Amino acid sequence: MRLIIEARVEGGEARATDARVVAMVERKDRSLADLGLTLAEGRALLAEVQAFLVPEQTGEWMQSRMACHRCGSMLAHKDARSIVLRTVFGKVDVPSPRLWACGCAAEQGQPRRSFSPLCKAVHQRVTPELEYLQAKWAAHLPYRQATELLREILPLDKGISFGSNRRRVLAVGSALDAQINCDIASGPKPVSGEQVRESTTVGCVSVDSAWLSFSSSPKSRKAARDLAELKSPWSQNLPRDRHVNIVAGRATLADRAPASLRVRA
Repeated sequence: MRLIIEARVEGGEARATDARVVAMVERKDRSLADLGLTLAEGRALLAEVQAFLVPEQTGEWMQSRMACHRCGSMLAHKDARSIVLRTVFGKVDVPSPRLWACGCAAEQGQPRRSFSPLCKAVHQRVTPELEYLQAKWAAHLPYRQATELLREILPLDKGISFGSNRRRVLAVGSALDAQINCDIASGPKPVSGEQVRESTTVGCVSVDSAWLSFSSSPKSRKAARDLAELKSPWSQNLPRDRHVNIVAGRATLADRAPASLRVRA
């Protein structure tokens, strides 16, 4: 038994393309030993479809950017290059030609330079869906574990790394912090004649947590003494050979210096 999966592009402004075989699956007749697609076959199929679709999309988009948006003249071609786009279903090499700016720009006193429309459109070289998955998984799991799991279920063998997951989470966290600080700074306003204190210092709270191994072995005695120094009721009755969730926070108040919050488990 053989299953052949083909792909071709139709419709739109692009011409119809010839069918391309993206997957070929073979199974033994009258056997349920390999039922359906395997995980490896599914990853390979998605990667092949993505490698076929993305260049077709970017190529059609580039055709709409070959003319000057001011005068409509066709732009001169400087050279041909390619860039790597990281997607949920693997890395894809796509052509990214460089074009010369139109001569009408020089008439307006602007220097004539070369540019790549595709590089400007996808300057981060990563799709939003991959950014979302990296940030979500790495926010709930250790960076390395999140990377391994994403590679296991998606064709991302060389598309992501431990470092890229970490950078993605930090970037998302920075963007969220900036948005929260902006929201806090923009309100509240005086209402109903009440005096609302105005301050140039924004108050915010940051919280983090971690799981620590609490063991009765000699190596953990120092950790036990450190926990005892917290003088918290829960630190005196911790179960042995268990994991403890430590939550720590820090508050930056608008009317006083930053103060550390109480550490809790």
